[in-house]
Amino acid sequence: MRSNLAQIFRIRKFLDEIKYPDSQRIAREISHFLNRNKRAKEEKIFNRLHLSEPWEYIRGNCEFCNNNFTVTKDTLIPRVESEQLVYDSLKYIKELDIKNIIDVGTGSGCIAISIAKLLNKKANFSIYATDISKKALKIAKENELNILKQEYIGWLLCNLIEDIPTLKEPTLLVANLPYIPTKQYKKLEKSVLEYEPKIALDGGEMGLDLYEKLFKQLQTKDINIKAIYIETEESIYKETLSLAKNSFPKMKVTGKKDCYSRDRFVLIK
Repeated sequence: MRSNLAQIFRIRKFLDEIKYPDSQRIAREISHFLNRNKRAKEEKIFNRLHLSEPWEYIRGNCEFCNNNFTVTKDTLIPRVESEQLVYDSLKYIKELDIKNIIDVGTGSGCIAISIAKLLNKKANFSIYATDISKKALKIAKENELNILKQEYIGWLLCNLIEDIPTLKEPTLLVANLPYIPTKQYKKLEKSVLEYEPKIALDGGEMGLDLYEKLFKQLQTKDINIKAIYIETEESIYKETLSLAKNSFPKMKVTGKKDCYSRDRFVLIK
């Protein structure tokens, strides 16, 4: 224990010196990682951290909804705020008697897989997950087998919901699409700009390009949508609400805050 504490202290001192965020938590995680992986070299990890590479990519996984998801530079690192999409969705599934769930822009698959696991992979639910990135879907399928231990989700390589089939039963659509306005994206920290996939973050000039396309696609699909639950950015929150209200004038649009009391989610039902 004494040597571990000394190791954690040394790692944290290094992280503080390079101004790496969340140094206390990450120092403990690195120490644990080194002690479990004897082939891992502290010096190599330090070199990568010094270049601002996210710890999750170095480790190769990230915790989300109490599960470890494999992440690579082809997938966005899941954020804790997004866990609310999963837990709130469970309430809407029960409340609206949902039978189909669609996760648009799935990335690592963290939302679809987490929902499936919490539903206990019940046979009377169908879950579809889409992404435009073939590499991201490969990681998502690996995560499905690692976490669910079986093939359960319908993975679709397509632009948003282009290839989603006709769904007659009540459906919930969940989406955490790129929503950061381009000018704001260019000002993000180095760890994001140089390592995380731009395609998963940059939402265009106003940050709403992908949501506009998604909502237009929904108008042309034969899907029994009972609710749409999306994540967005605080700086464009009012614009996101307006887009939702204009796109679905007959549906009720409600805003929701995240775990840090920031305007983050929009529910359309």
